[in-house]
Amino acid sequence: MGSVFVVLVLMGSLDLGPKSVECAFSIQLNPCTLSQCIAECKKALPEKYLSATCATGSQGKFCICLG
Repeated sequence: MGSVFVVLVLMGSLDLGPKSVECAFSIQLNPCTLSQCIAECKKALPEKYLSATCATGSQGKFCICLG
């Protein structure tokens, strides 16, 4: 039964899997909130926006945009 579940999950991930990313870049936002990050990424990538996330690095918080 466990192996059937794994196969179903893998089959589902083929259709729902990650899309190819054409670009990735970061925007310095300190403090970075997810809603602000999404808004900035959508502004920078109006038609190619895929996702956004906040991250913390050596220079503080920043927003990562994928498109």
